[in-house]
Amino acid sequence: MINKSSSKKILLLTYAFPPLQAPESFLSVKALAKIQSHEVDVLTIDASIINYARDESLENYVNDNFGKVYRAKPSKWINKKIFKMMRFVSFFPDRFRFFNSQIYKKALEINVESYDLIISWSQWHSIHLVASKLKKKYPSLQWVSHFSDPWSDNPFLARFLGYKASQYFFEKRVIKNSNAINFTTNLSRELVMSKYPLSWMDKTYVTPHSYDSSLYKKNNAKKTKFVISYVGNFYGPRNPLLLLKSLSQIYQKDNDFFDEIVFRFIGKWFGNDDWNLKINDLPEGLIEVKSPVTYVDSLAEISNSDLLLVIDAPFTSSVFFPSKLVDYIGSGLPILAITPEGSCLNILKNIGGLHAFPNSIDSISDGIEYAISSLKNKSIKSPIKKEKERYSNDYVSKEFEIMFKQLTDI
Repeated sequence: MINKSSSKKILLLTYAFPPLQAPESFLSVKALAKIQSHEVDVLTIDASIINYARDESLENYVNDNFGKVYRAKPSKWINKKIFKMMRFVSFFPDRFRFFNSQIYKKALEINVESYDLIISWSQWHSIHLVASKLKKKYPSLQWVSHFSDPWSDNPFLARFLGYKASQYFFEKRVIKNSNAINFTTNLSRELVMSKYPLSWMDKTYVTPHSYDSSLYKKNNAKKTKFVISYVGNFYGPRNPLLLLKSLSQIYQKDNDFFDEIVFRFIGKWFGNDDWNLKINDLPEGLIEVKSPVTYVDSLAEISNSDLLLVIDAPFTSSVFFPSKLVDYIGSGLPILAITPEGSCLNILKNIGGLHAFPNSIDSISDGIEYAISSLKNKSIKSPIKKEKERYSNDYVSKEFEIMFKQLTDI
């Protein structure tokens, strides 16, 4: 662990922490890794018992940058089979709610009241309910609730009958009782806080996702084709169907356009494991599909690409900051974002990048054609260095430090 410059201590409460494999695990680790003003301990779940996917690639990174990591064991009745069935439970507010009592007990066991501040980090939102209970028991304990995604207003979940109404009361309790609330985009903050008294906005912050440049390793092997990569999973409305139709449209117009080009997809497409049914009208070798890799290996895949793809769901607008986008930014490589109006597009405009709208085949086709032509004639532009560094965890950890100091120096 690195030496901290202060004896003040923070406890991070989260269900997403390595080696549990989830984007949020990597986001929380990077965001808090460079904090020098406080020692950061972690309270999370022992995910080995529930057989959740594991990623050990950040083990040394965690050891070097964090203090103690406490892992609460789930109740004995929860095994991997039962936990898998719990994915159908989405209203409480998620299946990790069944671990809240163990996290709460562990927090008391490790004397949570001795910490200067706690920060509850979601996804998953259940963790905020533990923090709320701790705050009720110890009113003087400073509490930051961090939302990487909206809660009751999440458009991926709000389409389910009763979801938004049932989550509102959980969310309101957390927002009301937190000393500070952090969001990753201003649009997300505005969406969530629009339901609450204006005075509550005064305790909100916006601190974005971050990257750590030390985690990127490039393979200098010679390439024979331009590699256009998408790293991450597809699910529900976030899928590559319109992109594939756009590629087909371009190919029908010009059979030679995709010479020396390969689109590489690293990850899963949930519900559509057989890509061959979707790409049978495209030239052989244009599409490569690779199984998911560890987080550090995914950064290597990113670094070995020539162009990086963001593909968002075709909503009218989006408040989300895709976790893959910040990893792309950290690589310094060109980005094409197929995304609606909203947070992702705003970030892209600031750092410099290419854009297409996800609900239009013509827009996607135009974006792909322009990007590939720019690759071939070497005119494509990378993110602006000064804007890119705004998302480095050297910078983002300092933003968290400022927030923490404001709360703990009272």
